[in-house]
Amino acid sequence: MGNGIGATRDYRTSIDGVGKALGVGSALGGLLILMLLIGAGQRAAFALLSGVLLGAIFSGIALAAVGGPIWLVLHALGLRRGRHAALVTGLLGLGLYLGAQGYGTGLYTIAPIDTRSWLLGLALRAAQGLAVALLAAGIGLAMWRIAYRPDA
Repeated sequence: MGNGIGATRDYRTSIDGVGKALGVGSALGGLLILMLLIGAGQRAAFALLSGVLLGAIFSGIALAAVGGPIWLVLHALGLRRGRHAALVTGLLGLGLYLGAQGYGTGLYTIAPIDTRSWLLGLALRAAQGLAVALLAAGIGLAMWRIAYRPDA
């Protein structure tokens, strides 16, 4: 039985596992950016390739700079389960996605005279945010699976 407050069994990691997880998380982040670009209607091959490469680079930076310290605290507290990784990366992905939209509010400027379009746009953005959060949670779960192994 584990002695951590958030796990019933202990998980261990190594620097190699963390490096591999960051590499996979960066690549999956680049693919997420590719999906967002295709969903936005981008079809130019150079723009898509650039989006994947820049998305992977900036996803890696965000994972290391923002997610790293948070995950270090969770690791020290013993919260080392896959659900913790999914929750943290899902919330970080949602926060970063909303922060990039509409100057940090998650809302775009829509003409107030067209209320139905505004409500439809709001529902669409909420669905997009939820989809990005779920995909980011999946990335976090994949990274956790690579980085952590059960302590035998």
